[in-house]
Amino acid sequence: MKLGIIGGGVMGEVLARSVIQTQIFHADQVCILDHNPHKLKSIQDQTGVHITSKLQDLNAAEMLILAIKPDNVKEILQGLNTQCLLISIVAGISLQMMGELMPPQTPMVRVMTNTPCLVGEGMSVLAPNSHVSEAQLKMAQEVFAAVGKTLILPEKYLDAVTGLSGSGPGFVFLIVDALIEAGVLQGLPRGIARQLVLQTLIGSAKLLEESDRHPAQLRDMVTSPGGTTIAGIQVMEEYKLRATLLKTVETATRRSRELGQKG
Repeated sequence: MKLGIIGGGVMGEVLARSVIQTQIFHADQVCILDHNPHKLKSIQDQTGVHITSKLQDLNAAEMLILAIKPDNVKEILQGLNTQCLLISIVAGISLQMMGELMPPQTPMVRVMTNTPCLVGEGMSVLAPNSHVSEAQLKMAQEVFAAVGKTLILPEKYLDAVTGLSGSGPGFVFLIVDALIEAGVLQGLPRGIARQLVLQTLIGSAKLLEESDRHPAQLRDMVTSPGGTTIAGIQVMEEYKLRATLLKTVETATRRSRELGQKG
């Protein structure tokens, strides 16, 4: 067994499916643990991975991914009898907290990912402890590259990462919903408004990604003197959209720190 995944929820299943599809691991090399037998059977039928409800069955794995609720971390870690590479995508649980529950010198990587990984476009930031080897970190990065893009950063940045990209999809969905409603308010059918907003969002993101220009320069390209865009931007500035977004990420980051301290 190469990879054990503790937690058969959405994230656990997506990671299992993705590493198999990208041929990082063969289905026979992956085992998922969960206490819901119906969920496990469904995952096995769809992916061909091994399944178990016994923690000791994962002791032989070279890599373990924690994809569980924070409340269950202590019980799970205390039940493990292994010093394999431990990867956690559990929000609010620091490397220090996990280290206090694991044998000394256990290699661990804390990961903050986000929901676009469900469609292979996630953003995952990996923070390793000092016991992770270069080869182990490379393998961990390959696993999360199967569901999107990755960065390696010190753990001190993860609260800000949580506030920006971890929570970010929720902020984007709220803005998209508001834009669709705005289109409907101006008389567009809802389906048409949705199509217009989504393609505008996708196209703008792609333009940003492929251009070396600052976002302000790209904004200027569509902002004609006395035109419609500058009229709309004037309203956004009047209602302090920029300040609202700054405060939104600041508040989400602060909340991430608070949850970590509680954990």
